[in-house]
Amino acid sequence: MRNVYLAAIGLSAMLAMGTSAANAEDASASTCVSLASQVKTALAGNQQSANYEAAVKESHYGRDFCANAQPRVGTAHYAQALKLLGVS
Repeated sequence: MRNVYLAAIGLSAMLAMGTSAANAEDASASTCVSLASQVKTALAGNQQSANYEAAVKESHYGRDFCANAQPRVGTAHYAQALKLLGVS
C-alpha cells in the first residue's frame, strides 16, 4: 500500500513539474546524481523554509529510490523536494 501511495505522489510531482511521461522514462542514475546535488544546495540555502522538513523527507525518498535502481520514482521525489523549497 505504501508503494502505491509513494508512486502516486511521484507521478503527481512529475505532472506538477510539467515533466512528460517520456522524460520520466529517461531518468537515469546520472539524473539522480544531478538532482541530488540540486536538492542538497537548495536545502542548504532554505533552512528557514516552512517546508524544509517535508523537503528533507522527499529528498530521502529520492535517495532511497535512486539507490534501489528506481530512478524514475527517485527523480520525482527530488523534483517534489525542489518544488517544496520554491526552486524551479
